[in-house]
Amino acid sequence: LPDADPKAIAMGLFWGAFLNMGQTCACAKRLYVPDSLHDAVVAELKGLAEAMPMGDGMQDGTVMGPIQNRMQFDKVSRLVERARADGATIVCGGRPADGPGNFFPLTIVTDIDDGAPLVDEEQFGPVLPIVRYRDVDDAVARANRLDVGLGASVWSTDLDRAREVASRIQAGTVWINQHGMIHPMVPFGGTKGSGWGVEFGVDGLKAVTQPQVISIKK
Repeated sequence: LPDADPKAIAMGLFWGAFLNMGQTCACAKRLYVPDSLHDAVVAELKGLAEAMPMGDGMQDGTVMGPIQNRMQFDKVSRLVERARADGATIVCGGRPADGPGNFFPLTIVTDIDDGAPLVDEEQFGPVLPIVRYRDVDDAVARANRLDVGLGASVWSTDLDRAREVASRIQAGTVWINQHGMIHPMVPFGGTKGSGWGVEFGVDGLKAVTQPQVISIKK
């Protein structure tokens, strides 16, 4: 939201998008930022992305690893190249390094909008498109327009306002000032095209049980 502090939220945003190289179901796949904060948020995330060591996970100091398979690597590459060709700005990353393995650099993309394949498709990789929005109603409408709804997050210093906005987002989980935090006692599941039912919590246990009624005449 417009009152958020870019420096304070940068690390949470970063790991919300790039945990496990973006290869988790609940990672942030697109980020909507108000015009007033756009440049500051981009600068903070760029600094973090460029500072993260990438390489062999068996080597000390390595933080980021490869994409899991070549097919996914090729998909991520294709989406980034399409964004570049359509006029988006590649703030950092964007081109795989020479050498063995499916290593794709952490990539931040701006000057991109809804409708671009990188924004609309589930890239499932280390790429974050950052989209400007005009006002909060605009941001909520953009967040709800796709047929996906596993997780979302709202970032703000005003928790009451954040809760109100979160309640309008069509997602199974909406985090506030964090992203992707899952607890086994809390139900987790999606809405729309992002799954059926939930796991974890009492609701998750009920989903894998079979009710039985024993009726006794009295």
